[in-house]
Parts: sequence; C-alpha cells; structure tokens
Amino acid sequence: MRPPITLVTILAATVDEDRHRDEARRHLHERTLLETRAERPSLAARLGAATVRVVQRDRHSLTNYPCRLPDGKIGRVAVIQLDGAWTLACRVA
Repeated sequence: MRPPITLVTILAATVDEDRHRDEARRHLHERTLLETRAERPSLAARLGAATVRVVQRDRHSLTNYPCRLPDGKIGRVAVIQLDGAWTLACRVA
C-alpha cells in the first residue's frame, strides 16, 4: 500500500524545486563577478600618485571661478604656465 500524498509532501517538493531553480546561472554570475573584479594599485603606487598630485598642485594656482570639467563635474579655473605663456585651465578643485 502506498502512503497517501499529503499537502506537506507536495509543498516540500515545490520548495526544493524553487530552491534549485536557476542555480547554475546564479553560480556562473557569482564566478563572473569575482573574476572581473578590478585590481587595485599597490599602496606604494597610490602614495606615489598622491605625492605627484601634491607636487603638481604647486605648478598652478586655483582661482575662485568655477568651470566644467570634461566629465561633467565642477572644477575651478587655474592659472598655469604652458609653453612659456600663462593660460587659464579648468582643474579639479
């Protein structure tokens, strides 16, 4: 004699199906995210870049005038020497 099929048995089977639905796609997505994670420069490289930025900041003086940077952000007008002539340029504030 077969045991009766109860609502709990049907629900348990449905829950198991839902749990494993698209499991392969989810694992593939997680692996892809881990593989494409951007590598961060080393601490020495970041410190060197920060030092260069501080040193280069002295080569121009920022004014109080706002300007639009190429990426759309707001910067400030700086007076820099370019090819022996003083020029106005938009810099990151």
